[in-house]
Amino acid sequence: MRFYLTGLARPKKVAQHLNAMFSKNNLSASQEQTAKLYGYRDWHEMAEITKNGGNAPSKLDEYLSEEEQAARIIEQNEMICKVLNLSKTDVNRLALIRQILTSRVSVKIPDRPKRASSKRK
Repeated sequence: MRFYLTGLARPKKVAQHLNAMFSKNNLSASQEQTAKLYGYRDWHEMAEITKNGGNAPSKLDEYLSEEEQAARIIEQNEMICKVLNLSKTDVNRLALIRQILTSRVSVKIPDRPKRASSKRK
């Protein structure tokens, strides 16, 4: 399923969330994952299609019928598990990622774990 967007503000926020949630990722990897979660090959393709318009934006979850929401949840869970290599039993992460992808609800970006310092003395 491909999501058509009105701009890149939401995908940028999603990439920031993923970057914070998965400390092994750098921002570039999180952007690529975000594009795949929205149904694009990569960030560049998503940016080009979004910039050029021509497609009505996809509806947010709160504007879908219950049946449409249920179908979207199943499809999104499969895509999230595939792209982010998560288990379907990780329901809390799945729900959070789904929420930041397709809802207007504000989600606090978790603090990114600090990496070990590599400064030489």
